[in-house]
Amino acid sequence: MLGLPVHPLLVHFAIVLLLLAAGAQLLVVLVPRFRRWLGWGMPLLAVVAGVVARVTQGYGDVLLQTVGSSQILQEHGAWGVRAGLAGILLAVLSVLHWVATSPWGRSRWAARWPDRVGTVLGALAALAALWAVVAVTLAGHTGATSVWGG
Repeated sequence: MLGLPVHPLLVHFAIVLLLLAAGAQLLVVLVPRFRRWLGWGMPLLAVVAGVVARVTQGYGDVLLQTVGSSQILQEHGAWGVRAGLAGILLAVLSVLHWVATSPWGRSRWAARWPDRVGTVLGALAALAALWAVVAVTLAGHTGATSVWGG
């Protein structure tokens, strides 16, 4: 884009979206009133965050091919892959949790699902959210170290 690599342009957008989605998912699971307040916005945020994180990770792979490799860049790339996968996993589990617990989802898709399915999906989504925070943090740390040293 305008001669600049896309990865550094997207990376902060991906970080913010993924951390917001992870935090919102934790709130939705731990404080049910947020489930009603966020509604369908929660799974939408998670899907957008997951897609942006995965696209950013893909452009990071492209950038890695052009700048060469070092130990810290390989570590950054590995954490970037994990962050992209965590974003996709969070998106899928967030949508499934919403379907299992929202009035709309229960009436159309999950009417026959036992209530414990929503509980299990919520726990899995919360774990995915925590994993996304860890992966994004370590990808960001190794990326910053590769750029700024230290």
